[in-house]
Amino acid sequence: NSGKLNISIFKNIINFSIPKQLESKKLDILDYGGGSGQFASILTNLYPNSKVYLTDLYDEKLLDKYKQYNNQIKFLEFEENDIKFDYIFLNDVFEHLSDPHEVLQLLKNKLRDKDSRIFIDTPKKFWIYGFSSFFNQKIYKKILNGTVDQDHQQIWSKKSFYFITKNSGLLVDKYKEVTEFTQP
Repeated sequence: NSGKLNISIFKNIINFSIPKQLESKKLDILDYGGGSGQFASILTNLYPNSKVYLTDLYDEKLLDKYKQYNNQIKFLEFEENDIKFDYIFLNDVFEHLSDPHEVLQLLKNKLRDKDSRIFIDTPKKFWIYGFSSFFNQKIYKKILNGTVDQDHQQIWSKKSFYFITKNSGLLVDKYKEVTEFTQP
């Protein structure tokens, strides 16, 4: 069932990001931090005329069953690669970045033109942080320790998200908060 849930979530992300009228166009699309390749394979199915690329810090994460749907760019070769993209997706990647400003600068330079877009899906700061910090410091610290660690380095509020994108020379075209929970 989680596979079906992922497909539904991924389709919603794609439909939110890429206008339907571009379905038949030849686009260059990047799944940055694409892991196993499942999201990129769904992109390939929905946009069959497009070329979908994937890069991930751990090149070996791309599963064999998804390799046929992806054009993998090795992570260490990504920065020097001269391919420009119409759309770049960061799905559950932004919160893992130790230097999100640097990554946004790199990805901004990988965009084809002014109509190109970067999509970022990331967990956000939600009401329980402030509430628990006010009423019980022990619970607050426990919640933070459960969500911020070496792997999850950022918790984004709307204000901090707008701040980092602006400081990276990007504008937010659309912003939508789907849920206050970090998992479905």
